[in-house]
Amino acid sequence: MFDHPVLLVTCPRGWEAEARHELRRALPEAHVESLYIGGNIMVLLAGPLQEALDALHEASTSVVAHVTPVAFRLQIGRGREWLDAMREAARLYLTPPDPERSFMVAVDRRGTHQFTSEDAALAIADAFVDGGKPPVDLSSPEQVLSVEIYQDVVFMGMNEARDLLRKELRRMRRWAPGERPINRAALKLREAIEEFGLVLPPGGRALDLGAAPGGWTAELAGRMAEVVAVDSADLEERVAALPNVTHLRLRTEELDPEKMGRFDLLVNDMNMEPVQSAELLCELAPLLRPGGLAVMTIKFVTCHRRRHMVEASTALERCYEDVRISAMPHNAKETTAVMRRRAALPEAEDSAAGR
Repeated sequence: MFDHPVLLVTCPRGWEAEARHELRRALPEAHVESLYIGGNIMVLLAGPLQEALDALHEASTSVVAHVTPVAFRLQIGRGREWLDAMREAARLYLTPPDPERSFMVAVDRRGTHQFTSEDAALAIADAFVDGGKPPVDLSSPEQVLSVEIYQDVVFMGMNEARDLLRKELRRMRRWAPGERPINRAALKLREAIEEFGLVLPPGGRALDLGAAPGGWTAELAGRMAEVVAVDSADLEERVAALPNVTHLRLRTEELDPEKMGRFDLLVNDMNMEPVQSAELLCELAPLLRPGGLAVMTIKFVTCHRRRHMVEASTALERCYEDVRISAMPHNAKETTAVMRRRAALPEAEDSAAGR
């Protein structure tokens, strides 16, 4: 259990700094900090919960979206066995709902798990629902058990429905449509090239994995002769129209290496768990010329940043050498790895490329 009331707050991605400012203005005594997943903020209150909720309800805000009180935090894993742990923690730490008033469990799950949000809701509800009491109402309940899952951490709180604030958003985008994703992504890659002193051959070929909407593709197209962008989603029109860009509208796992040819650069900015992303990059290493460069962002999907970096680098070192990892100034929620393809690859990777 927390020693003081805690709120979880959401805002549009890219507006975290403004949201923190709005929260501090409304709750000057509170401690406000961003969580490791963008668009999510935790507020540790110094005073009573209801006073803080009233203050936020009355405050004029532009980017604060949802406000959810939570009572405790629990470390979990990805497996289904953690459903039992969540149910027992709810039973142990939360005040039971009034059996005569309507009730529901609301789960907001972020990350990769072997269970769904519905699985979690049903398992946790078993701690409190018995014989039709309290009556379950999924549309307009009076009481809500709020479950907020951030990969390997779960927060829970038993709340009156009226205490779950839903503020009006007046700003939805940090940038004009089509501008922010491309410009920010291009900046990320540009910083990596400068930080690591990478020399990209002007006449070379680059393969961009998970390319949409095309930020890295656009940056590479200005530096190299050809870029093959792989993503089942659309590229931004300006990027798709570039004469040296080829868009393969499929998932990275569906690539046929025998039809791809060789590349001088392989980049991967996919939003995946780091070790899985690294393993995929290793599988595709045969597409690189020996000594060819690869760049990958390591996403911090949990708060265990060092673990993510160690696991990713261990997986990468099977197929790459000179693996270097560094944080870029504009990437607080991820870090960047740069490496070179080994001259001799493990047999499995060579076979996958039809060699």
